[in-house]
Amino acid sequence: MTVNKQSLLAPAEVRAIVAAAGRAPSVHNTQPWAIAWDGVAFLITADTSRGLTITDRDGRELVISCGAALYSLRLALRKCGLDSHVVLMPTDDPRQLARVVPWRGLPASAAERRMFAAIARRHTHRGQFDDRPVNAELAVWLQQAAGEEGAALLYLTHPGQRAHVLHLAGAAERELAQDPRVRDEITAWTPAPSERRQDGVPSWAYARPDSLVSADELPARDFDLGRDIAQMQEPSRTSGTLAVLATEGDNAEDWLQAGQALQRLLVTAAQHSVFAAIHSQAIELPHTRSELRRELCTAATPQLLLRFGYAAVPTVPSVTPRRTTDDVLTI
Repeated sequence: MTVNKQSLLAPAEVRAIVAAAGRAPSVHNTQPWAIAWDGVAFLITADTSRGLTITDRDGRELVISCGAALYSLRLALRKCGLDSHVVLMPTDDPRQLARVVPWRGLPASAAERRMFAAIARRHTHRGQFDDRPVNAELAVWLQQAAGEEGAALLYLTHPGQRAHVLHLAGAAERELAQDPRVRDEITAWTPAPSERRQDGVPSWAYARPDSLVSADELPARDFDLGRDIAQMQEPSRTSGTLAVLATEGDNAEDWLQAGQALQRLLVTAAQHSVFAAIHSQAIELPHTRSELRRELCTAATPQLLLRFGYAAVPTVPSVTPRRTTDDVLTI
């Protein structure tokens, strides 16, 4: 591949592209990425100082988060009429996750422009869902979106399978909630309402734990931890459409593929007022993750448990705070 040594992007365009990448979802809204631009390529690096050392010791969720940012960066380049060549894990440094070299391409299609616009609408949904299943056609599109990025979206439709997975999720949440190290980690990433953080999960984005969660509902992670700071109303009684995002393998490249697939299917869904709650507790514990894999009867490795549903675009803030571009970008 021949690359023009003259930069294709002005500094303002670089900043806009990185800002779009920074809207990606991340575990506990840690935003664990750093992005450099050298005039020829973007380099996405894991900011390991933002990792979760207890619940994500191997950095799997950190890398998935960076993969979501990578997909948004690629989509932002397409919005500018640029294609890109992506090399995953480009050096021996495991923190350097992806090198993205843009070059001139065709103008963005209408579908690509709609996808890019949906980046701003996408948000992790912890509120109410309408009491209706995801449209069957859209459900197929979401599977196709994951497949385009080398992952698989597996729906949990059989009643017995669904019940077992929900049991695993509940058991995992209870086990994690009892670990004081996990509680300390959550506390570090859930600032009090008086704090003006650019990261973490703000108090308006979660509700107090619901003691009435039924056997047919996924338990939400306890972000309140008895501090009485949660400001969101009680979550919906509607469980939504359940699915597992899985990859063929379980190394850093697979995690990056999972992150790109996650963001691609989320922005696809957001165009149709479908949003997702992301549940990772059952996959953060090795024994429940292994049992989940056995329940799926597949050689694929589960990476995330998702709950999809229809929801109106909220009138209150829904996008969690974001670090500034200056905090993320190096030119």
